[in-house]
Amino acid sequence: MNKQIKLFFDNWKSWIENEKRLAFNTSQSYCIDLKSFLNFLSNHNNLNVDLKKINNVDEDDLSGWFYERLKKGCSHRSNARALSSLKSFFNFLITKKIIQSSKILRIKGPRFLESLPRPLTESQTLKLLDDIKTEKEKWIMMRNLSVLVLMWGYGLRISEALNLKLKDTYMEDIRIIGKGGKVRTIPIATEIQIFIKKMIKECPYEFKPDDFIFLGKKGGKLKPEIIQRLVRKIRYRLVLPENTTPHSLRHTFATELLQNFVDLRSIQELLGHSSLSTTQKYTSVNKDYLREILEKNHPSTD
Repeated sequence: MNKQIKLFFDNWKSWIENEKRLAFNTSQSYCIDLKSFLNFLSNHNNLNVDLKKINNVDEDDLSGWFYERLKKGCSHRSNARALSSLKSFFNFLITKKIIQSSKILRIKGPRFLESLPRPLTESQTLKLLDDIKTEKEKWIMMRNLSVLVLMWGYGLRISEALNLKLKDTYMEDIRIIGKGGKVRTIPIATEIQIFIKKMIKECPYEFKPDDFIFLGKKGGKLKPEIIQRLVRKIRYRLVLPENTTPHSLRHTFATELLQNFVDLRSIQELLGHSSLSTTQKYTSVNKDYLREILEKNHPSTD
């Protein structure tokens, strides 16, 4: 990557993080995608990529990159996300008047079927949480259980749970910072508030108002990988279904609300979805549940 392109890359990265306010994980994925594409261009053309080459990127370049990614095991969904990353970069170049236009922005992503959320059953969820309680170190057990209960009982993303600070828990409603820095507040049951406060007291580290409440063993902010790895181990040990992940607890939360006939707008607000269409995918899951009820309770024609 030559100096000019690196400067554009760094400025674009700052732009998507600070002006577009993309979530940290999304911006990281975008950066990885763009670096991968620039490396592909460099290797494919056997030359250093400069602004002229960037300006001349076309569908053939993109098709070649997609094909290489598919050979490495990437999915069509992953390629669709990668195209969004590139479009963001070219939009930045146009916005900053570095280039006038780009063929990339006219290219449509690969088509794929939208996968539906896969919630857990109540039995599967309780087995997971019961296993969490077998952790011998009390603080660690309470920490892990608190994270998963916030995801199952309140629909938090794992990043939202791990970003909670002490000051966010002072009120009856907790303050959640969601995707893109959007803030929402959700009511938390008194017993959960008490449990989290007990967890904080059990923690061997002292807290200030701006400190994260979920910490690793060495006192740093707890990483999502720790919880994800823990759930994966439990899944294998208890032979739970493949969709037993921390994020599936959020899906379970939304599905259970629909099963209890909570309206979509309220679910959208609780989940922190910016678009109602994102929330509506849970209605397909709920239809399967309702169909099951009808089949069980429909009068027999025999």
